[in-house]
Amino acid sequence: MTEPNLPGSPEVPEAPAGPYVYDYSASPQRQIVMPKTVPLPSLKTYLAEQEAAAVADEAKWQKMLADFEIAKVKAEAEGKDAPKPPVRPVPRKDDNDMKTPWPQEANDADLHRLQERLGDKVEEIFEQAGELTCQVSKDAILEALQLCRDDAALNYEMLADETATHYPVATNFTFSVVYHLTSISRRKRLRLRILIPEGFSPESACAVYPGANWMEREVYDMLGIRFVNHPDMTRILCPEDWEGYPLRKDYPVVGWGQRDIAFREDRGGMIERIALQKAGQLGINHKQPKAE
Repeated sequence: MTEPNLPGSPEVPEAPAGPYVYDYSASPQRQIVMPKTVPLPSLKTYLAEQEAAAVADEAKWQKMLADFEIAKVKAEAEGKDAPKPPVRPVPRKDDNDMKTPWPQEANDADLHRLQERLGDKVEEIFEQAGELTCQVSKDAILEALQLCRDDAALNYEMLADETATHYPVATNFTFSVVYHLTSISRRKRLRLRILIPEGFSPESACAVYPGANWMEREVYDMLGIRFVNHPDMTRILCPEDWEGYPLRKDYPVVGWGQRDIAFREDRGGMIERIALQKAGQLGINHKQPKAE
């Protein structure tokens, strides 16, 4: 039997519609804000940021010069001494031996070979912190994987890992799917990457690297990215009736609603018990067992 609310106690939210479903209306006082993500590692992005910073610095300097000229004319009109001219600040020398590993131009032969063989299908190549990254178009990933495996000059015979990242605030894409390739014979690693929008299904890598089977099932389970021609595109961690994809940035992690109640004022545990009963979680053992 459901216990009644105590006088003056906060309103207990209604239970979610079913198992594994989080109802946002169950916690109306909590605002769900889409989190911002770090920018995608990219040489083009880094160079664009540097150019924008240089333009902003030049605009700031020009404004300082304009303000000086205005102040100089005003001082002459009032018969006062002219102000000192501005001095452009010089960046301080950084003697720290810990340098940020910013993306750099690609010098590795493997990256240039991929660009030579794939042509316009390669969108970007760069190196960062000693790691090689080749970004190809989303429709050419299977061709790129086959080239990396079969080309004698590359010979990346193992797919070490395949994963994805959600970028909810990015433009022109929503996910990045990354393939970590390893050449055991050459002791070398390479990162292939594609950027895909919401709803796009890339080709499965199982035809080239059979070990991608469970990796792509996990990517589908956690992020909702389906792969075309995959032999068994089913969940691998969550139950089949699980709602949502846990590794997306917009996935709710605030609980079933009971965390939205100020339990500090609930010393008797009545409000917590009602909230758990409403959420259908009374089966969880919240009390420490005692040895009798």
